[in-house]
Amino acid sequence: MAAGTWQASMRDGGRPEFDRLAQLKFGLLLVLFIGVFWELLDFVAPRWGQLVHAWLHEPDWSHGPLIPLFSAYLVYQRWDEIRKTPVRQAWVGLPIMVGGFLLYVWSLSGLLAFGYAQPLGLMITLLGTIIFLCGVPNLRYLGVPWMFLFFAIPMPQRLYFELTDPLRRMAATVAAAVLNLSPHLDVWRLGSNLEYSYHPPTPLRPGLQHDGVIGVADACSGMRSTVTLCALGVAVAFMSERPMWHRLVLVAACVPIATFCNFIRVTVTCWLHVFVDPKYASGTYHTMLGLLVIGLAFAIFAGLGRLLDVLFVEEEVDDDATPAKTQS
Repeated sequence: MAAGTWQASMRDGGRPEFDRLAQLKFGLLLVLFIGVFWELLDFVAPRWGQLVHAWLHEPDWSHGPLIPLFSAYLVYQRWDEIRKTPVRQAWVGLPIMVGGFLLYVWSLSGLLAFGYAQPLGLMITLLGTIIFLCGVPNLRYLGVPWMFLFFAIPMPQRLYFELTDPLRRMAATVAAAVLNLSPHLDVWRLGSNLEYSYHPPTPLRPGLQHDGVIGVADACSGMRSTVTLCALGVAVAFMSERPMWHRLVLVAACVPIATFCNFIRVTVTCWLHVFVDPKYASGTYHTMLGLLVIGLAFAIFAGLGRLLDVLFVEEEVDDDATPAKTQS
């Protein structure tokens, strides 16, 4: 039986998976990979641009340590299929590895003024390593875990702020429109700030202002919750067995759900500032509200997944009903 499996694997152009030689290659490549990219993976170095340093010290990317764990779990789920798939076209991984390494070295030399090139070189090298060890066919199982790792890499600062500014303005526009529905309250949006004037027939309680300005900060743009929810959404979509179109719908819904929930967060924060107490729009209260909104977003996302499971159920094909083939 073992000889037959060996011969079938060789006829298919593959080789036995995860034999002694493959384990040795994996160990050597792992040591080389960590040694080459230690500048990015070292959690002690205080320089900006270190991945682990960004995870530990930048709030927008504090979810970073969880991303590799989710990727590892996605690989674990398909481990049996990965082991059974013959390793074919592994040589394709070599030029990809070399290309990623050269990009990384080029970025370290200072000739390439693009900080994102360093983690991008790491990811390209990792992709080449995966192909070299496991072959091209295994990308059907390892491609998603590899792409999922991009959620742990901080965006380039310029791109990040170009995305946050319109999100801040959108959130301020929605908050102004909703608050203007309140009687005796007038709200105007100026950029990403909200100016308000509140003159009720009865005086406000002490401590509340009739007029003021509320600024929608970068933290209120929703980028942090959007990235976090997208990472969670992709993980949930691919952690359970479901049709591919279900997964695509769930992934596509991440950004709209996160944006909608951030509109709720900004609007509630402004309402608390005007009608209750400005202290509830900052500090610990503001952080708690953000956590509640992330929970709301995840609940909506889980509800969408449940709705897809209930409304769109694929019928299983009965093997007994399949007509038997006649033997010649």
